[in-house]
Amino acid sequence: MKPKPLHAEVRFHLASGKNYMHWQVKVMQGRKKVDVYYYDPADYQLEMINCKLVNKVNKAKKVNKAGKKDVAGWVKCDEVILTKESSVDNLERVFYNPIRDVHWRREGDAGEFAWDDTEYATLITNNKQVYILEERT
Repeated sequence: MKPKPLHAEVRFHLASGKNYMHWQVKVMQGRKKVDVYYYDPADYQLEMINCKLVNKVNKAKKVNKAGKKDVAGWVKCDEVILTKESSVDNLERVFYNPIRDVHWRREGDAGEFAWDDTEYATLITNNKQVYILEERT
């Protein structure tokens, strides 16, 4: 049987401890976790290639109702490249906070559309934020 390809799951880590408020990158093979890395957003930007905005809506609704944080969404991508200080000027931000809203949102849409499961060629982080560097064509 051919092994499943590797991919990454990226999210902002909010659990207490030494990696609090760091980017968490889980290396996955199918549903199996292979490795986990943490990156301080003050030191690194993450360039994410071939991305999908993942949202577990039912879990997000529970988080929203309870007002307590839990993992319900992340960026799934084929590759993560560490960079330093690329400009995000004029880039549109995507954001996710299920305590406030149960869907992924884009900065320019005024909350009119759910962007769950949308795909992008490249996303990039800047501090705690995620921006669209290249749309999928």
